Amino acid sequence: MEEVVKLFSDHGTLVQPDALDYIMSKDDPIAFASHILSKMREYPLVLSLEDIKALEGIPEKKEEKPPTANFQEEEEVEEREEGEEKYELPLSFPKGWKPLAKEYDAEIEILKDVTGKSTCRGNIEDFSLLFKHRYESIKKIFLSRRNFGNSIPFSKIKKGYVKEVQLIGLVREVRESSRGHKIVEIEDEEGVVTLLIPSNDHHLIQQANELVTDEVISVTGKVSRNGDLIIVQSISYPDINVNHKKNSADVPLYVAFLADPHIGSKMFLWEKWKLLVKWLNGNAGNSRQREVAGRIKYVVIPGDTVDGIGIYPNQEKELSIKDIYKQYEALSELLNMLPDHITIIIQPGNHDAVRPAEPQPAFEEELREIFSGRDIVFVGNPCYFSLHGVEVLSYHGQSLLDYATNIPTLKYNEPIEIMKVALKKRHLAPIYGGHTPIAPEHVDYMVIDRVPDIFVTGHVHLTAIGEYRGVTLINASSWQAQTSYQKMLNFVPDPAKLPIVDLKTGKATTMDFTRGI
Repeated sequence: MEEVVKLFSDHGTLVQPDALDYIMSKDDPIAFASHILSKMREYPLVLSLEDIKALEGIPEKKEEKPPTANFQEEEEVEEREEGEEKYELPLSFPKGWKPLAKEYDAEIEILKDVTGKSTCRGNIEDFSLLFKHRYESIKKIFLSRRNFGNSIPFSKIKKGYVKEVQLIGLVREVRESSRGHKIVEIEDEEGVVTLLIPSNDHHLIQQANELVTDEVISVTGKVSRNGDLIIVQSISYPDINVNHKKNSADVPLYVAFLADPHIGSKMFLWEKWKLLVKWLNGNAGNSRQREVAGRIKYVVIPGDTVDGIGIYPNQEKELSIKDIYKQYEALSELLNMLPDHITIIIQPGNHDAVRPAEPQPAFEEELREIFSGRDIVFVGNPCYFSLHGVEVLSYHGQSLLDYATNIPTLKYNEPIEIMKVALKKRHLAPIYGGHTPIAPEHVDYMVIDRVPDIFVTGHVHLTAIGEYRGVTLINASSWQAQTSYQKMLNFVPDPAKLPIVDLKTGKATTMDFTRGI
């Protein structure tokens, strides 16, 4: 069944349950699914049983290549001088098109956000309070599980009370001995202990290679004779329960994730944006695609709304708008093109005009006033919020690179795998001193203390959808073609794609604007 679902999702199509049952009833479901795909003139976002039965009587189409865009070519990008940006598009619904989302009121609840609650001053005491809160929050997650109730404070080890222990601690250091053993130092409120992971235990060594500094873990092990070393027998992460049950909405509405527009960049994909706007207004796509557009009630922008100023070397050469406020004015113009029944949720990223250290508060009032023309909800980075009872953890994703550079098995171009690791560790950005600057708040807003229904990131300019233990994972695309800086790093983005999640069923799909609709 998973292979069939993947076969259709690779073509941007979501299969309805009764249609999937029909396909699986065939002698060779994969062959039948391929046969149905071969008959499609265009790939719908949602495939119904009626569609399949209609397609069964149609001869196979001749193979033809879908239209594609070459994002290396400059023809795609209209380079304008500063001040020339005037985005205009005729906006009206086609006759007879009635978007379903217009019939429903927005239902948003902010569950966790640093905005208006920042307490840090940047002194040593602040950092101490941050790590204390992190330790206590994740320790609480461990202790909520029955297998971790025997954990003891480190002080009992030195007193010789125990020979086998279960500990919960924050990782201070990970190093390798001359004999290939892993040496790990962890701490709790009362002290520091040293762990030894034997080099001949390949499973434990593999786990140790996934450890990062400043995360909270649990270990079991034997205490050495003098009590100054723990020989590790197991390593555990706080993780998510296997039986986590996802929330669902009781309304037939969708949420779309539109990350990293980078307005103000010469590489902004205006032509693709125009197609997005036409589609959301019901002026593009087939009947089923327009139906999906009409169900979109929310558009979430997880950061890097504008390109900013001075973010990377020689950036000014690639800016069409070199004034930060004019970049936001252009963004406001572009967002005003979206239908007014859609509620837009905006959070900052590392290119936006907020403090660089995470967690980042929402835009200041000075910036918010620029967007006075429509209904926009401004949140911090990260932020937990719910849409009709479905909980979303939205995070721009700068720390994805920290995870990728510190864990050998992870790659920056596989963001879903990194997001799974973040959920296992129950922390968005544990590493202090990495790529991601951390603000020493007294509350660690980067702890994943609530299990979301949807976890979304952006930042890496790729597009990916996955799932982990009942959590829908989205890495949302960008709307910027390859920059010279990305080209220098040999990074090829995957822009102009829109991940969409059905709030009622939890199913996810992607609308691809690079192929035309």
